[in-house]
Amino acid sequence: MDPLNPDLGRFFFSSHAVCRDTHVVHLYDPDTRRNVHVTLPNPGGFDPPPDDPLFLAPDKDAADALTEHNHHVPPETVGIEVDETGRLVSFDTDPKQDTTEGTDHLLLEQYQLPPPIANKTVLRSELTEIRRFTTGVDVVAYPPSLSPSRRNKNRYVFKYATSLPGHPDMVLLDQIVLDEVTKSRVVGFTIKYIPSETLDKHRPLFKLRWLKQLMQTVDDLNLKYGIIHQDIAHRNLIIDPNRDSIVLIDFNLACRGVLVSLYEFITRDPALQEYALNMVDDKNFMDPAKWVKHPDVELDDEVAEFYFELMAWVRRRRAGKQLKHYTEAPEHVDWPDVLEIRKGREFPFTLGGRRTLGLPYLHWKRPSSSNIDPTRRLLATGRYADEEAAAQKAAAEVIAAAKAAGPPILPWRAAEPGELAPIIPWSPGQVFVPVVPPKAVDAKVGPSVVRPRQEREEWGAEVSRGVQRPQRKRKEEGGVEVGGRVLRPRPTEKRKEARGDAGPVIAADKPVKKQRASKRSGAALLSAMA
Repeated sequence: MDPLNPDLGRFFFSSHAVCRDTHVVHLYDPDTRRNVHVTLPNPGGFDPPPDDPLFLAPDKDAADALTEHNHHVPPETVGIEVDETGRLVSFDTDPKQDTTEGTDHLLLEQYQLPPPIANKTVLRSELTEIRRFTTGVDVVAYPPSLSPSRRNKNRYVFKYATSLPGHPDMVLLDQIVLDEVTKSRVVGFTIKYIPSETLDKHRPLFKLRWLKQLMQTVDDLNLKYGIIHQDIAHRNLIIDPNRDSIVLIDFNLACRGVLVSLYEFITRDPALQEYALNMVDDKNFMDPAKWVKHPDVELDDEVAEFYFELMAWVRRRRAGKQLKHYTEAPEHVDWPDVLEIRKGREFPFTLGGRRTLGLPYLHWKRPSSSNIDPTRRLLATGRYADEEAAAQKAAAEVIAAAKAAGPPILPWRAAEPGELAPIIPWSPGQVFVPVVPPKAVDAKVGPSVVRPRQEREEWGAEVSRGVQRPQRKRKEEGGVEVGGRVLRPRPTEKRKEARGDAGPVIAADKPVKKQRASKRSGAALLSAMA
C-alpha cells in the first residue's frame, strides 16, 4: 500500500498527465512489478468546474478501474482505457509503450566490497520465491532447496550493513544477488530470515531487557562504528523468538529514535503512528506525566522503570564524548568513495525505451499472486523454472546484438555543467530549411524593393526544399552600397554631355519634381491622337 496514497489499494502512484480530453494515470503494481497506465475521460478539459469528481480524484478512479479489470486483460498489458462509467474500452499490449522503470544495475567491483562479502554471491535465477513479503521484499529459498519452506533466507535491500562486523542484534547481509545473464551486476542481496513480524504489526509483551539491548545496539552503531541509523521505528524492529531478543533491521539519530519509539509503543499516541524523526522534537516527551500506558499494552515491568532507564541512557549519551565525524569512532567503517552520479542518463530509463533502441534490459515482471501455478517452481526472476533457460538464451542474444551494433543514437542527453549544446551535423539526405534573416534597410533610403507575388512564391518554395538562389550581381562601379542597395550620384550636365544626352542640369541635392499630367477634355485627346 502506498503510504502517501492509501486510497489506491495495493497500487503505488507513479505519475498523472492531464490532457484535453483524457487523464492518463500511471500506477505501479508491486505484486507484478510493473507499471500500467490508465486512461480516463476528461470532459472538463483544462478548465473543469471546481466540483468535477473526475478532475479531483482521477488517481483513485484509475486504481479502482485497474483493480476491476486487471484479471480480464492479458498479463502483458501495459495500459487500459475506460469510459466515464468505468467500463473497459480497450487495452494496450505494445511493449514499446511499457513505462515500467528499469534499474541501472552496477557491476560488483563498483561497490568496492571487502573480499569476505564480495565472494558470497548467488544468481537471481537460483532463488526460488516462497512468499511476497512487502514492496521490494520477498522470502526466497537458496539452491538446492526446491520445495517451499519458511526456514529460508529473505532478500531485500537495506543501507550501511555491507561493511559492518557481525552483531547479534543487527540483521546483516548474507549473500550478494547477481543477474543471471552477465553474472556480474548486483541486483540485490539477502539477509537471514527471522520468522517474526515487525513491532508495528505485532505487539507482544515488551520486556525491559529488550530496551537495554536496543540502547546498547544504538551505542555500538554510533560510538563504535560511527553510524547513524536514522530510522529506528517499530517497522524496523522485530523480536527474534530463537534468542528472545530485539533485532534492528533496515539500516539507514538514533537516541531520538529510541526515545520516540518507546514512547509511542507504551502510550500508542495516534499522532505518532506515521512519524518522521526530522519532524519530532524529543523534548516534548521528557515529561514523565505524559508516559501513560495504553490499556492494551503489556510490559514486564512498571512504566516508571522503562522511563527512568531511558532517561539515564539519554543523560549518559549527552554527557559523554560527542563525535563530530564518523572517523572519530574507534572501529569506524572505512566507506569507499561515492560513485560519480551521471548528470544525464546514457539510456532511456523505461523498459519500453530500451526495447525501442534494441538495448538489453533485466526482466522483473512476474505473474500475479492470484495466478501462480502451484505445480511449477517460480523463481525470483519472475519466470517459472522451465522457462528460465529459454529466457536467458534470448537475453544473451539481445546483448550480443547490442554489442555488435555499437552504441545507439540517443534521442537526447542532458548537458554537463558548463557544456555547450553540440552542433548537430547535417547530411544531404536530411531536409533542412535555412532561416534567412531580413536585411536591414536604411531609413533614409526607404524600404527595399518588393518582389512580385509569383517570384516570391517561387522563391519560398525553393527555400522550403533547401535550394538557395545565387545572389544577383549588382553594378557597384561608381556607387555606394547602403542597406543592400547601390546608390549612385544623380547625373550632372558634364556626365550627360559625355554620354551624348545633354539636358537641363539637375543638382544631386535637389529632389526631382514630378511633372503633373495636363488635364485635357475628351475632344482634345481625340484630336491629339488623330
